[in-house]
Amino acid sequence: MNKLLLVMLAFFVAFSSNAKDDKAEQKNKKAVAKEEARFEKSLEKDPYSALPYLEHANNLSAINSESSRAAGFYKLALKKDSANAAIYRDFGVYLADKQHAFTESKAIILKGLAITPDDEVMKKYLKSLNEMLALQEADDKLRDFGVSSVRDLNTAGSYPGIAQFDSLRVLTTLSGNKFYYPDLIGRFLADDKNLTPQEMYMLILGFSIRKTYNPFNYNDVKEVKMLGAYNLDSAICKGKQVMQTNPLNPSLNRELMYFYRKKNDPAEADRYLNRIKQFFNGVLYSGDGSCNKPYIALWSKEEYNFISYLGCKSTDIHYMGSCAGQMAEIIETVNLNNQKSEVIHFNVAPIYMQSVGK
Repeated sequence: MNKLLLVMLAFFVAFSSNAKDDKAEQKNKKAVAKEEARFEKSLEKDPYSALPYLEHANNLSAINSESSRAAGFYKLALKKDSANAAIYRDFGVYLADKQHAFTESKAIILKGLAITPDDEVMKKYLKSLNEMLALQEADDKLRDFGVSSVRDLNTAGSYPGIAQFDSLRVLTTLSGNKFYYPDLIGRFLADDKNLTPQEMYMLILGFSIRKTYNPFNYNDVKEVKMLGAYNLDSAICKGKQVMQTNPLNPSLNRELMYFYRKKNDPAEADRYLNRIKQFFNGVLYSGDGSCNKPYIALWSKEEYNFISYLGCKSTDIHYMGSCAGQMAEIIETVNLNNQKSEVIHFNVAPIYMQSVGK
């Protein structure tokens, strides 16, 4: 087959693929437009009923591009008729099948069953949801790294001094200095439980100038996690390889902890649990989470693991700002102990400095 024919064949395949995509998109747009028109007419005929909203929600849930919009219409239907078990049934099924929001689905299904206890569809879903949530709860326990009882491990320290990253990082490069990075990382990987929070903080700063530090690349961690779904031993082997270049990452250490717990090897699991807590101790040494003393961050994704360690849950509202004269990420959370709102601040200067090559 000559080169010209190969080029023509490649062009034809690409053209055909694009044509199919365009055709599918047009078909989808027509389906959406048709449903919106149907909904408007239905609403005009019966503006005070829940039925138009329920039908619209069900129809949107069946259109992939519009499925996420369906939740709002189920809620509107419930506002119109909160005693209609069919709305709870369809909403619960949608949450389970389309959104994989199993806890929320169970809550909705239970409300529906309170109205019609003999509904076979809801009874079947409730049984499946209970089984799934039980498995999820057991899996969550295997991934659990605990909750901190403190928020600051350096109450006497001066934050401006702690945040002098340039001068402090120099100390980690000086052989013979107590904060010399090769010595600290050697102790960390040897599972030295005597590493102090200050030493862990300096280890974090030392790692932030390593060539292997990349605050945005989670490909290796994702690969380790994916392997774990098929073969624990292969995943552990890969995880230990990644550990050579990314030893401090809590998510990586958490996966190894999780794998060993699944293998019923608590001693090995505890090694990686301790490494997670040591890293978090370094973060706790860096500040108190206020805007005056924001915690240090090496990876924005790990901020959420740390938030969990503080006993909080993110509300998914976060934004950038300035704290203590440096760039900060500000994350709104809910304290799970008292359900009060709480804002936690992170100093992301190390992430920024690495991204610009400083």
